[in-house]
Amino acid sequence: MTELLTRPPAAVATAPADETSPSLWWRGAFAALWAVAVGVAILMVCVLIVWATDSRSGAGAGQAIRVALQLWLAAHKVPLHVGGGSLAVAPLGLTLGLSFVVARAAAVLARGHAIDSLTGIASVGVAVGVPYAVLSAFVAAAANAAPVRPSPVAALVAGLLLGTAAACWGAARGTGALRLSSAGLPPWFAASMRAGALAVAVLVVAGVVLTLGSLATHARAAADIADGLGGGMTARFAVLVLDALLLPNAAIAAVGYLTGPGFAVGAGSSVSLGGAHVGAVPALPLLAAVPHGPAPTLVRVAAVALLLGIGALTGWFATRGDVVSVWTAAGRAVLAAALAGLLVAILVAIGGGPAGHGRMTAVGASPWQVGLVLALELSVVAAVFAAGRAWVRRG
Repeated sequence: MTELLTRPPAAVATAPADETSPSLWWRGAFAALWAVAVGVAILMVCVLIVWATDSRSGAGAGQAIRVALQLWLAAHKVPLHVGGGSLAVAPLGLTLGLSFVVARAAAVLARGHAIDSLTGIASVGVAVGVPYAVLSAFVAAAANAAPVRPSPVAALVAGLLLGTAAACWGAARGTGALRLSSAGLPPWFAASMRAGALAVAVLVVAGVVLTLGSLATHARAAADIADGLGGGMTARFAVLVLDALLLPNAAIAAVGYLTGPGFAVGAGSSVSLGGAHVGAVPALPLLAAVPHGPAPTLVRVAAVALLLGIGALTGWFATRGDVVSVWTAAGRAVLAAALAGLLVAILVAIGGGPAGHGRMTAVGASPWQVGLVLALELSVVAAVFAAGRAWVRRG
């Protein structure tokens, strides 16, 4: 069991097989089975510990196991239909952990088969992703019990997306092909991609800092919420773990806050730098960090300075290397800003969604609003900075 949890199945490398080898497909299925087994087993152990130590729980072990399966599905953003609503907010901390397991298994598989091309990486992604999707549908069927009804079809699609994407990433990282594929791109496009990705990374880090800072400011309120939940130390630790898993979601919502459009914690609510209209929210300590009024002047100034700094950084990295004309430099900066906006829109879409029925059908920021506003904000600053830098370098 220890070996299963710590080491993914390795491909036998006596004679390296190419991406068309039949062994790649059955070993890919085995890698997918290993990834699903590890993720489900860890969640089952954690949930069963909480269940066994909670004296107030009237549920049986079977129900606790189904909760673990439902958590696994939630991490894949599979909608869990409960009563008159649905829960489709993926705890991204758990999503990243499960993706890492899939990526590691795919990396071992790719190295064992001497994969060294984009076609081979795609083959590994399909070899792992398809069986991973089928297994996800079986997990959904096993987790289906009143009042929670996950859809096996939705689980199939979600498993295919996460399994294939994580497997491709793991295969590319594990074989070093990620650097080779980046080197194969036109230098100007690769520079814009790196600049856009860097801008998003800085924004997400700023979102984490803002969330933790707000949570520290409202630490007393968060502690009161945790105390009100009851259930003893184990239950409180479980709530703390859940908050940690949802921290990336909060950081992405904070990106919407910093860029201007803000985010929602329920239908009809709005939280932005200019003000906040928030009604009743679930009893979750992390939600104590949600502002209930206009942002302080210091936070507003810091948000503006942050966007200006990220814009300048984007313009700098988009125009590194050869000396280009002013218009070319500005165009590369605008492309980097557009890519950053697209990436943030994808992250916002993944990080939000319905979290129940009634008011909680809308949680998170608007993907298209945040992505568009960020692209426009960065475009102006990055283009001006890049054009000025190009003019100085050519002068």
